[in-house]
Amino acid sequence: MTVSHSCWLKWTLCAVVISVCESLVQADSLRLVWLTNTSLTCNDGSPAGYYIRRGSNSRHWVLYLEGGGYCWDAGSCGARWTRRPGLMSSTRWPRARRAPALLSSDPQANPLWHASNHVLLPYCSSDMWAGTRLHTRTNGSFAFVGHLIVRSVLNELLHLGLAGRLLLVGSSAGGTGVMLHADSTRRTLRAHSVRVAAIADSGWFLDRPPRARRASSANAVARLGHTLWLGAPPNSCVRDFHDKPWLCYFGYRLYPHIRTPLFVFQYLFDSAQLTAEGVRAPRTRAQWDAVHETGAAIRASLKTVRATFAPACIAHGALARPEWLAINVSGISLPNAIACWERRFRDGNRKERPRCAPRRLIERCSWPQCNSSCPRLRDPRTGEEVALAALLQSFGLDVRGAAAAMGLDARALSRMSRAELLPLLAPHT
Repeated sequence: MTVSHSCWLKWTLCAVVISVCESLVQADSLRLVWLTNTSLTCNDGSPAGYYIRRGSNSRHWVLYLEGGGYCWDAGSCGARWTRRPGLMSSTRWPRARRAPALLSSDPQANPLWHASNHVLLPYCSSDMWAGTRLHTRTNGSFAFVGHLIVRSVLNELLHLGLAGRLLLVGSSAGGTGVMLHADSTRRTLRAHSVRVAAIADSGWFLDRPPRARRASSANAVARLGHTLWLGAPPNSCVRDFHDKPWLCYFGYRLYPHIRTPLFVFQYLFDSAQLTAEGVRAPRTRAQWDAVHETGAAIRASLKTVRATFAPACIAHGALARPEWLAINVSGISLPNAIACWERRFRDGNRKERPRCAPRRLIERCSWPQCNSSCPRLRDPRTGEEVALAALLQSFGLDVRGAAAAMGLDARALSRMSRAELLPLLAPHT
């Protein structure tokens, strides 16, 4: 059987495309390295490790702590092991991993740190990177050594040539971990002339009471977790809360004790915070009132933060996602805000350059999803995007009245896209 010339060309082209795609994936991947200290393990006793790629800028390092929730007692840890064993074990870790957005070597995906040395710490300790409980064969229980893993990785990176500047970044539980480790990392690396700064992405949790009847309070969960993990929050914070050291896992309580330059990214209507309070898929006016109250509480808790970026979105986590490039507050993008913040602490007391973003960027609008750059909100039952007009109406906006005030037909207004509707509704929200 003969193969036509056109078919041969198509097959050849496909092979070339596949080869190019594979090479691009490999170029943007990080290599797995197991920790030399084998006593430090994931929850199940499997070895801990990290992923690394050396960049062209040998004097700038980005170390990223992954998130993924946590467990705090036998019941929650058993459920986590059943439902999400990949967050408690390294048995299925690949030898190489595709880099998340902030660790990408592609300048289009990662304009700030594409040339840096990139290190990814996979999360398998379920303890917000705070635990010191080692795994032993005799007790057969889970290990919780996130705190010790971070320290061990820093020591190994020093042997690999860590120098210059280190940016410690984390999302969700990893964001909390960043705040817990920022000062100790700075002190450890100061003797090696390495400057340290930190970015906490969506790790700013509040100890607000739950709204659901059977939900555990954040305070009780943190207390149980602290005991189970043998947690080691910073001593400077523990001295203030010596009777309740678990309060140091909440960002607004820990922040006054942090001396390392810290940039806090936090959605005002953080979906993980809402879930912890028992506010799920809000549909009624009362539920939306609860969302508003949480947003107001997060906004108030950020008042003393020197460098923060807080859009009015219902979402969780940004820096590991491609959409981090598009998120903005008052027209200033998140990458631009971070770049200005980095420039300030890097240049010390030098005069600020013109057109640099303010240190504090907190959404002025107090309505959820009023920012056009917010990640799309979807109905959890159908997966479809929620229409903005319907969303606004569900939590109390008089859409008909707003339409009349603008000289529009209410039905036409309800069919408008986000891009069309938000500028019109801004004065009314």
